[in-house]
Amino acid sequence: MMRLRDQRRSFSLTEVVLALGIASISVLATIGLLAVANDTNKKARDEGSAARLASNEFERLNSLGASATFWTTRPLVYATRYYDSNLTDRGIDRSTALANGAVYELQMKFIEAPSTGNPNPNPTPPFGSADVVVNAEVRYPVQAVPNNQSVFRFTTLMNFPN
Repeated sequence: MMRLRDQRRSFSLTEVVLALGIASISVLATIGLLAVANDTNKKARDEGSAARLASNEFERLNSLGASATFWTTRPLVYATRYYDSNLTDRGIDRSTALANGAVYELQMKFIEAPSTGNPNPNPTPPFGSADVVVNAEVRYPVQAVPNNQSVFRFTTLMNFPN
């Protein structure tokens, strides 16, 4: 019967230090990548929520009939609105909205084509584009100072309802 010999190898100090260095760099790189991935994920979620918020409001305005107060008042004016993290409307009063958990601020500006209610708007949309160009701006978090907020901008075209 053949007996296996115990093959032990001793490592030099240089080899041990090299192995520890490689392991340390690997751990640091992994931790660094996790932090970057987490930050990227948070920014993507914030931008996705801002896009859903603007899209929902564009659709709501498009669904209003021609007799709706919003469309009959010229020039078109949109009061700044506030929303919580579930995109629930918290109204137009900033202090009340903040007290109720608002984190998003939605502002809209309208560039209107001439109409009977506003025959000489300035500026006007590009010829042939639409009756109204809507520029929306979503700020997050609303309670932060402007320099520390993320600002997402969206634009859409709308026609006056018939």
